Amino acid sequence: MEVVDLLMLDEAEIKVEKEEILSLLKRIGFTDYESRAYLALVMRSHGTAEDVADVADIPRTSAYKVLESLRRRNMIILQEGRPAVYYPVPPRELRDRMMAEMDRAMHKLERLEGILSERGVPQLVYTIVGKERILSKIGTMIDTAKSSLLISGPSLRDILQDSSGRISNAVKRGVVVKIVAEPNVKVPDNVEVLRKQDMVAIDVIVDSEQALLSSPDLSICGYTDNAFLVAHFEYFLLQPNNVLSDPASNAR
Repeated sequence: MEVVDLLMLDEAEIKVEKEEILSLLKRIGFTDYESRAYLALVMRSHGTAEDVADVADIPRTSAYKVLESLRRRNMIILQEGRPAVYYPVPPRELRDRMMAEMDRAMHKLERLEGILSERGVPQLVYTIVGKERILSKIGTMIDTAKSSLLISGPSLRDILQDSSGRISNAVKRGVVVKIVAEPNVKVPDNVEVLRKQDMVAIDVIVDSEQALLSSPDLSICGYTDNAFLVAHFEYFLLQPNNVLSDPASNAR
């Protein structure tokens, strides 16, 4: 159902449709507040931070940070003024852009698969299905880290909640922990933080030897200990043009 069709529904139906839309947005990488703010703007067509806070039912103190995060990810447009007014990037345009990004990622994977096949390198890529199993695998990877740990993704809440103790222990063992997160996403202390926009997947890389690539909702992932694949993922994630350089964005 299109978002605009909500206007034709009764109150109970609107509530059900809104919850489904919010759930879907979170599955593709929006945080809870981001999904609420974006939906509010789509339903209103535009609004100030105060308008969004009221419609989205989020704290006004958080509205500006949430809207700035969406703006940095090119999901909304800011019209400067007093007050500033925000406009949503049309859902169809956003969908087309995200699908294009996913297509590029899959194209790169297909090229890698072809290269490995030509070289006769064993694939060593395993599929894991289910959030609990994926979180368990990530936890095991963190526990085995000896020198470096890289975690990146549009939403890292579940990983950080599930493995915060493991990450702290890794730091104590002398592991260099680097987290690549969206602007304004809180991260643990004592780790190196980089900020990146428009991420479409969650990545975990350990010691440049193991890599895990997961959907944003942690429903399915691929895991590999193939050195060629791991090196490619790590190189791509840390490309300077893919990471924001504004140090102010590293607020915890």
